[in-house]
Amino acid sequence: MKLGIDPKVDYAFKWLFGNEKNSRILIHLLHAVLNPPPEEQIVELQILNPFSEKMALDEKLSILDIKARDQLGRQFNIEMQMVPRAGIRQRVLYYWAKLYAEQLGTGEDYSLLRPTLSVCFVDRVVFPAVEEHHLQFRLLDAKRGVTLTNDLNIHFFELPKFLRGVDDLTTPLDAWLYFLRTADELEAERLPASLNIPEIREAVEVLKMLAQVDMQKEIYEGRIKARRDEISWQKEAEREGLQQGLQQGLQQGLQQGLLRGREQGAIIGRVELLQTLLHQTPTPRDELIAMDISELQQLEDTLTKQIARH
Repeated sequence: MKLGIDPKVDYAFKWLFGNEKNSRILIHLLHAVLNPPPEEQIVELQILNPFSEKMALDEKLSILDIKARDQLGRQFNIEMQMVPRAGIRQRVLYYWAKLYAEQLGTGEDYSLLRPTLSVCFVDRVVFPAVEEHHLQFRLLDAKRGVTLTNDLNIHFFELPKFLRGVDDLTTPLDAWLYFLRTADELEAERLPASLNIPEIREAVEVLKMLAQVDMQKEIYEGRIKARRDEISWQKEAEREGLQQGLQQGLQQGLQQGLLRGREQGAIIGRVELLQTLLHQTPTPRDELIAMDISELQQLEDTLTKQIARH
């Protein structure tokens, strides 16, 4: 039987990774992302804004991010966005900066600041010019490769770009990305061998529990509906914006065309008058109309100078 729960839905994502009793799952995910050396392995993780049973149905459109701190004092911000909004890049940086700055109280020394890492999973393409699904941003001198500080570390995962099949998963990170993309279609009792990892099996059991709790399933389904509505609204807004843009463009084009036509007509009239005064054979009207305004202005200037010499 298919699992039927999509961990990309923000509510399911926080139910799975933002619950203190599931911290082992979150630690495994972070290790898969960061691939830390032994001395930087996360031993324990305190979730600073844990999942709450009091979350209400009217929170459909809030972003359920997860904030955590490890035994080394490093801070983590993990979030899933199925419908990234405009400004997502600035938003991720802003919340990284906010979490980083909140470490210090008044008068405390900057040396107390600990690295802050953001991990953002998005179900849309944010960087279309880049083929890779995983982008990592740090503070460094682009020319010399010198790092200013390791305190900033932001990971972006664009799930639509992750195209590896179940038989091509070679790392724990591959397994987690595949799981995030396809979990709702997986057979909970028959996981592929490449996903047969204790933490992923545990994640499957956690999501199965969500499906079995009526209130939680109702909130989960409410979030799915809210996301569908939001996508629909965005598409409708895009269509309306396109139509308005086309209408405005047509109106502006017509206005500009009328202005150019009037200007061209006025110059042609002056050219014909000047040629008559100079007793010249008039240039055929079709030829004058075929000229652009700069050519007509040049012809008018030439005729005006000729009049001035007479």
